[in-house]
Amino acid sequence: MSTTMNYTGAVLFDEQGEKIGEVTDVIYDGVEETPTWLIVKPGVLRAEHYVPARPCYRTETDDLVAPFSTDQVKGSPKAKGDHVLSDDDRMLLGQHYAIANLPRTS
Repeated sequence: MSTTMNYTGAVLFDEQGEKIGEVTDVIYDGVEETPTWLIVKPGVLRAEHYVPARPCYRTETDDLVAPFSTDQVKGSPKAKGDHVLSDDDRMLLGQHYAIANLPRTS
């Protein structure tokens, strides 16, 4: 994913085409200023959740797709109001999404 893409307001889908939610914010790493985490709101009365940005991709039709199921995103730790991640948050998210070596965002 490139930093020139507009993520905020984009709809995120899973690989089966099911809508996960809308991207409401993006967390960039502090060094390369590349997107690290997407903040995704699954629905009107649902809490926002963090989704790793790196495995997400755009399709030929410009849809944003995550290699995670809707249930996996909804089961992830909820995003904090300020969208700031602590080291513990990053560890829990890495375990939840089964990814390692997550970059620091501060």
